[in-house]
Amino acid sequence: MTSSPTSTPPATTVAWCLLALVPLATALGFEIAGPRPQAVTADRQRPGLTFDQYLVNLGRVPPRAEHRAFFAFTNTGKTAVTITALRPSCGCLDPKLEKATWQPGERAVFSLKVLATREEPGPKQYTCRVDYNDGQSREALLNLKIDLPEQKLVVAPRALIVYQNTPDPVTRPITLTRHRSGRLNILDVTTSSPLITASTGRDTINGEGHRSAEVLVTVAAVPPGRHDTFVTIATDDPEYPEVRVPVLVIGPSPAKTARALEENTRKQ
Repeated sequence: MTSSPTSTPPATTVAWCLLALVPLATALGFEIAGPRPQAVTADRQRPGLTFDQYLVNLGRVPPRAEHRAFFAFTNTGKTAVTITALRPSCGCLDPKLEKATWQPGERAVFSLKVLATREEPGPKQYTCRVDYNDGQSREALLNLKIDLPEQKLVVAPRALIVYQNTPDPVTRPITLTRHRSGRLNILDVTTSSPLITASTGRDTINGEGHRSAEVLVTVAAVPPGRHDTFVTIATDDPEYPEVRVPVLVIGPSPAKTARALEENTRKQ
């Protein structure tokens, strides 16, 4: 029996088959190699401000009116950095910065003060957000840990709020109570705004023998809206030489002020 010869596909058929496999091979090659590296854009640039540390732990501190933490930073970018806002997590924090704009390579120290007479004793953790612009809006989060002791000087209230809706003066007291022997003398009282005045009041002794000194804050007619002010009290206590108490004054609403002016005009 004679076997039939095996047929061989023409060369053109083989060539077309190879060409058909080229897209598949190319796709597999890209899959193995992975995505192509992307060029770094301006949005992926590193932040302009670099802090030496983002957490300061003061630990257990002695009784004092205030405590300070310091955060050093450098403008490590290629453009100027402008700090647009300092946002503390608590009204007992008083952040301070020498200026707003820092050139490339400049170093500075950022101060964060804790007004301890406004806080309960015990471990605390605070934050302060630093908003800045180095060509785009950014923020840095700073952390402060502190363990506050029982205060030897208690300020009440820790912050004074006065609602002033009339031109008649309103007077509210601030009391400083010394939890140890000896008299507390107030040496001076100043205010941060002409909208309020402050003067020394009377001295008292409570049933436990603690001495208190009084400061009287008076608010007369004020413009509409919210007014953030401070009363600064200088004492002869070496541990509390200066006590600062925030005073928030809420003035009348603009609508109420407009009605009052209209009524006064009619009476005239």
